[in-house]
Amino acid sequence: MRRALILACAVVLNAVWLQQARAAQVCAWIVESIEDGDTHKFELNLSADAATQVSARFQGPGFTSASMGGELIQLDPGEAKSVDGEGFDVDPGDDISFDVKLFNHPISFEEMDNPSGTPLAAFTFHRKVGAGEKAPPADLAVKQCKPLG
Repeated sequence: MRRALILACAVVLNAVWLQQARAAQVCAWIVESIEDGDTHKFELNLSADAATQVSARFQGPGFTSASMGGELIQLDPGEAKSVDGEGFDVDPGDDISFDVKLFNHPISFEEMDNPSGTPLAAFTFHRKVGAGEKAPPADLAVKQCKPLG
């Protein structure tokens, strides 16, 4: 009886580990470009290593946006997808921070500032605007990857 119980526990633990190993990993990054003079555009991009659907809340200096409309963003394995973009003026010395949270349900307008549920993944991007920048550095474009949880 004891051997059977040990074997059953081993099978259950193995199944749990396999399920965790199969969890999709999602990556986020922001592509920054300069539009006119001091106006910079920030494009949020996502990719995943397995097919998955998420909604995204994108928050930065003076804005909060979310994928809305009752639909989730379809991410296909290995395909990058631009999901949101914002533009605003920046000045030398500005600290720019962005917060990205992914959820498993559409985000309504009413809950945009405080979405319900636990995020599947969260990302933070930060950079300081340098004096005399002619082109944005690639700081924000470095992919951050996390398992969906």
